Amino acid sequence: MNEKRYWVWLSCIPGIGARRFYKLLEFFDSPAEIFRATDAELKHAELIIGKKNIEILRNYKSEKYLKQADAILLNQNIRVITLLCKEYPPLLKTIYDPPPVIYVMGQELKTNLPTIAIVGSRRSSEYGRITARNISRTLAEAGVVIISGMARGIDSMAHAGALDAENGYTIAVLGCGVDYIYPLENKRLYYSILERGTIISEYPPGTSPAPGNFPARNRIVSGMSHGILVVEAGIKSGALITVDCALEQGRDVYALPGNINSPLSQGTNKLLKEGAKIVTSVEDIIEDLKNASLLQSQSILPFHRPDSSTQVLDLFESLVYNALEDGEKGFEDLVLLTKIEPGQLNGILTLMEIKGVIKKLPGKIFSIQWKV
Repeated sequence: MNEKRYWVWLSCIPGIGARRFYKLLEFFDSPAEIFRATDAELKHAELIIGKKNIEILRNYKSEKYLKQADAILLNQNIRVITLLCKEYPPLLKTIYDPPPVIYVMGQELKTNLPTIAIVGSRRSSEYGRITARNISRTLAEAGVVIISGMARGIDSMAHAGALDAENGYTIAVLGCGVDYIYPLENKRLYYSILERGTIISEYPPGTSPAPGNFPARNRIVSGMSHGILVVEAGIKSGALITVDCALEQGRDVYALPGNINSPLSQGTNKLLKEGAKIVTSVEDIIEDLKNASLLQSQSILPFHRPDSSTQVLDLFESLVYNALEDGEKGFEDLVLLTKIEPGQLNGILTLMEIKGVIKKLPGKIFSIQWKV
């Protein structure tokens, strides 16, 4: 605990993020040495992290703040893992700026399984939410860890889907302290993850959410994952920041095709144009994990082709689905809304009925049947 307390102390100092933390360690041998450094030694470090940050660091060089670090370490509900700990996720160590300290609540952090991040828009469509949940559940049933950021929308559905699986496991990476429930509407989900999954953060306990925390959080979401799936994302969605992180880290990027007329699909469709792997079935991801020897064939047996509850809709089916989201529609209305030729639309509607996604009412009226 003696050395760990200094890691926690340094990580809790405002302005000393991961990059400045490591820059200081290039100058000093350890956080303990930084705490014991003289003013003259700290003066030399101004060239590394700036005069302002060194002044803040000086103000935190007191027993008061060291005792605060001790209090965190003594908290029975929170586990502290530093970069030097054997429990630190090996995959996360490989990124450019891994968090020096991560705070953990819930179940033991599983780092020896294949991991897929599922992210997307907070303002998601029903189609996006259903698809995210079902893909997540199927992956979790196959032994894949699902990671996301516990935001409303697609993130929440990704976690919920993993917990739907009998032995599913999920990791939530927060942009606040692990003891801070955000958004508050996810209170039930938060406690469900504590019971069967793990909640982590690089921010000290008690840290409230702030806009600048989330882009940094996203590098951990992608950094702990072998691949990242974007379900729905606008052209300026925060999910695309996670994609940028994933590309920098050499992770696979998957995207779900969406309605070309929907703002929620502009980001995902752009990713597909730029070379992201298209996902039309959960098997697209599972096969990649198996080919990379990350998922053993026996771990997903018996495995059958997804039924209607796990089927991913293709582009034309999603056009129909989105047109029906706000209520039932007649055949002619669907022709106008989807711009699909009547003959082709007939075949699409028939197939969607067989899948159980929609139902046909008297008078050739159609409505959504597939619900979470």
